[in-house]
Amino acid sequence: MFKPTDRKNYLISGLFIAALLTVVMVTIFMLNKENPLFSSMINIKTEVKSAQNLKEGAAVQLKGIKVGSVSSIVFKNLDTLQINLSVDNEYSQWIKVDSEISFKTQGVLGDKFLEISGGTQEAQAISDQGLLLTDEGSQIDLIITKSEDLVVAAGNVLTKFDRLLASVEDRRLEKILTNIENLSANTNKLMMTLNDKNLGQSLANFKNTSESLSKMMTRIEDGPGTLHALIYDQGLHEDLRSLVGGANRNKVLKFFIRESIKKNDNQ
Repeated sequence: MFKPTDRKNYLISGLFIAALLTVVMVTIFMLNKENPLFSSMINIKTEVKSAQNLKEGAAVQLKGIKVGSVSSIVFKNLDTLQINLSVDNEYSQWIKVDSEISFKTQGVLGDKFLEISGGTQEAQAISDQGLLLTDEGSQIDLIITKSEDLVVAAGNVLTKFDRLLASVEDRRLEKILTNIENLSANTNKLMMTLNDKNLGQSLANFKNTSESLSKMMTRIEDGPGTLHALIYDQGLHEDLRSLVGGANRNKVLKFFIRESIKKNDNQ
């Protein structure tokens, strides 16, 4: 059994530990600069058609600096959602009434947050319960459009590939592959037969033939000879022309006919 003095000591120790933990927690809580309880905050509203998976407590940034968080997301009517932002009053002077809010994504998991941007220097600073416009189509419409284009393109490619495979039957494909293999084997055999020795002999034969033709053409051109005369002798050309053409041809034919008749009469 515990003595009255022991119970008293345990109670004092428990109270001391509890007080110490309370002081430590309050100190840590006060050291947190993002704690809204120890800073002046203003509320900014925006209206959207879709929250785009935005969660309460999501960060609100101004030019990359966290200035607040999403305090609540509520339905205003069937088609409109109202997003309430809790923003540090210290930064309110830099948020203008013509500033714009846009949805952003961060991290590997794609967590959503809001980015305040734009605004002109001459415009008034946003006040508490002020309303800002949100550009909902800056990212979501672009992503949807690109996704639809990719899906359509991928579908077209798959359709064409499926048609190509359907047109090539199994036996036909096997036959094509067999023909390619046979062609490759025949090509290898042909290349093996054309060794250096055979190739050199073929080139030598071609060279000899070419030299012979060259000598023959030189001999014809230089003359003398029948082919040279037929090609280069103008007088022979005229005689042949007289023999086969016009009135002279008729005289020659008549002469041969007469001679043939005389020979037949003598016989």
